[in-house]
Amino acid sequence: MAKDKRVEVLFESQQYKRLEEVAQREGKAVGALIREAVAKYVVAPSEEERERAWEHFFSLVGKGGPSGSPEEIKEEILKGYDEDDARLYEAD
Repeated sequence: MAKDKRVEVLFESQQYKRLEEVAQREGKAVGALIREAVAKYVVAPSEEERERAWEHFFSLVGKGGPSGSPEEIKEEILKGYDEDDARLYEAD
C-alpha cells in the first residue's frame, strides 16, 4: 500500500531512545516500527470484534458447521463478519 500521508509526532527523549533500541534490535526503521504499532492498535480488530467473529463461526458449527472448500468456508465467515461489522466499510 502506498504511503501518501505524513505525520509529525513529538516524543520525549527517553521514549524515542527506546524506539530506536527496539527498531535496531528488530532490524527496522523507527518509522516502520511506529507504522506497525498503529496497524496493531488502530487497524486490528478489537477483542469485542474478534469475539463476535468467533460467535458467528460457532453459530455456523452449531448448524452442522461450515462445509465446502477452504475458500467457500472463508467466504461464509467473512460474509457474517461483514454483516456484523459494517462500520469497517463505511466511508469517513
